Amino acid sequence: MGYQPRSIVRRLCRERGQVDLDHSSPPETSLRDYPEVIFQVIRRTLSDVITLATLTYLLAIFEPPEKLFLSGKAISILGIAVAIFIGFRNTQAIDRWWEARKLWGELVNASRLWKDSLITYLDEETLKRQGRLLLISQASLMWALNFELRNFAQIEDLRLFQNLLHAGELPKSDSTTRLIAENMMRRVNSLHRQGKLDDWGRNQMVHNSSLVTTSIGGLQRIRNTPIPPPYDVFVRVLSWVFGTQLILAFKSDGSILTGTLLTAGFIFAERIGSYIEGPFDKDGSTFSIRQNEICSLITKELTTIEATSQQSNDL
Repeated sequence: MGYQPRSIVRRLCRERGQVDLDHSSPPETSLRDYPEVIFQVIRRTLSDVITLATLTYLLAIFEPPEKLFLSGKAISILGIAVAIFIGFRNTQAIDRWWEARKLWGELVNASRLWKDSLITYLDEETLKRQGRLLLISQASLMWALNFELRNFAQIEDLRLFQNLLHAGELPKSDSTTRLIAENMMRRVNSLHRQGKLDDWGRNQMVHNSSLVTTSIGGLQRIRNTPIPPPYDVFVRVLSWVFGTQLILAFKSDGSILTGTLLTAGFIFAERIGSYIEGPFDKDGSTFSIRQNEICSLITKELTTIEATSQQSNDL
């Protein structure tokens, strides 16, 4: 077994009179994840790697005209410009990814608040029937959002979604986020008309729905408004122009391989920024948000109302 610092820390804590609880440990960056990330970068930049290898080979066997060479000062200025543009792009990409992750976190909190509000304002009998339908509808809404953002679904996840629609008495055809949300608010309005939900409870449910709608709108904005294509093309072309000049400069010094490796570093940095720009990738890679795990967590918490109700009765 390999070196496990977290296990050693736990053992030391137990020796000091502390005990582990039944909660899962916070996620940490593991060294064993690095090869997977590197493999994904290489796989997704395979065409760039082939292009770079071909370019290096052609520049090695052929002698380009002198007019194609830039001076050392010009290459330095170009390198600074490339670094600035790539750095700006990657910063914007990480901001988009992080904002999407925060919005999903807000949806988790809003879903918990949705359940807490139903438990607070509905009586036990209404909670077991109409409240349960509203909780399942909220879980269905999260899965519908997941699929709409990715435009892709695993078969088992789609089957779970369909089961939730059936359990929540929602139409299986054309169940979009808007239709599910509208159906949920009609049910809230129906509970209010029937006198099973008072004015305070209705206002709270409307507030909860507005929190969910705001987060959904933010995620859809990130998905539908990528970084402008002209900027993407400009940074990509500029990176290759700089890489070509870098290879030529190191070739004149007798170290073309060093120039190729440095160029590969710039190309990989530019491509990583491009991948992080899309936090809703279909492949669910390291660069995308783990939406399935988030939706599974929400579903698990929302569909345990029966067990929660039974525990409250026992008290």
